[in-house]
Amino acid sequence: MTSPQPADFEVRKDGDRFGELAVASGALSAEQVCDGLRRQAALKAQGQAKPLGEILHDQGALDLRTMQKILLDQQRKRKGSRTRQTLMTRRKVGPFELLQKLGEGGMGAVYKARDTQMDRIVALKVIKPEFTSNKLFVERFKREVRATGQLNHPHIVSAYAAGEAEGVFYLAMEFVEGQSLIGALQSLGKLPESKAIEIVRAVGDALGHAHQHGFVHRDVKPDNVLLGEGVVKLTDLGLAKSLEDDQRLTKTGVALGTPNYISPEQARGDKQVDHRSDIYSLGATFYVLLTGRVPFKGKNNAEVMHKHLHEELESPQDLVPELSDGVCAVIARMMAKDPAQRYADCAQLTADLNALLAGKPLAHASLAAEELSSIQPPQRRRKRGAGKARSKSGGGCLVLLGGLGLLAAAGAWGLPRLM
Repeated sequence: MTSPQPADFEVRKDGDRFGELAVASGALSAEQVCDGLRRQAALKAQGQAKPLGEILHDQGALDLRTMQKILLDQQRKRKGSRTRQTLMTRRKVGPFELLQKLGEGGMGAVYKARDTQMDRIVALKVIKPEFTSNKLFVERFKREVRATGQLNHPHIVSAYAAGEAEGVFYLAMEFVEGQSLIGALQSLGKLPESKAIEIVRAVGDALGHAHQHGFVHRDVKPDNVLLGEGVVKLTDLGLAKSLEDDQRLTKTGVALGTPNYISPEQARGDKQVDHRSDIYSLGATFYVLLTGRVPFKGKNNAEVMHKHLHEELESPQDLVPELSDGVCAVIARMMAKDPAQRYADCAQLTADLNALLAGKPLAHASLAAEELSSIQPPQRRRKRGAGKARSKSGGGCLVLLGGLGLLAAAGAWGLPRLM
């Protein structure tokens, strides 16, 4: 019998084995689990059967409390798997006939379904049954229902119906035939500048509409943008928050959002986060569309968020030299560390994006580099010792002072990103 090696150990997406959950939770390394598996195999060869968790505890790799937590998580995963099978077996949620599972996240799943009453195809988002007793998760789901229901915009996925059927909370939404923006990036690597501008302009229009109605999305990223036939749709308002909502739903010191696209104020866990946070996250998305790379990389989420808070952004022109100075200036304004130095609203952003497409000067992305201090000058300019902002047609790329150097698409999509 061949002993498992660290390279053979892979965390499966369903995470239903003890060792996989231990690695996924960060409690153990793959090497530690493989050591335990080798010990387990040796004991089995001697006729002794011993659970992996107990072996790892005996080896001193796991304390009792952590082992119990992983065992409970394992039990919950197995229960959730059985529940999902039951849901697909019965093939129906209220008036909706389930046709295909499109994707799944930590707390919810999305199905392609047929509305038997209206005879139309929808994207049906449901809360996993094991979370329906959690008031916080249910309230978050209801916030998404409220936000989606109040917004009517060509670039926001429309909501059709919401309710509860046999203990399953659901939200029926417009089905978009196509793929997510993250899926397009995985295929293409990056997008041409003009195409990226058009997509960001559409999402900016959608966010502007949400902001005007008092909602902040709070989780803008490529995963939450759907690309259909000639259409761009913003989705997943699960973290969307009305400026008038009960502040208990967003506690001080709790970061909400996705680390690669999170704004500095979200990374700090600020209690008051407004529409300018969405503009920052859209800027991070813009950066990825143009370069094929996230703004900041790190070993873990904490390191990535620290960089959003404190480090300057590498110039997009160092990664893609042919990018215009104008688009560089727009990203710098969108991703300024200080919200007061970003675009005041999405209308200003849209005006500058329109100017870029028309080859006209920018109206709003023209602050001096010292005032923003958020993006490095391109390498070629640093070599020339550039120490002040330069300007070209399109509004001018923001160049920092030299001494200031210091972050799955699921098949055919008609689905929102999961909670």
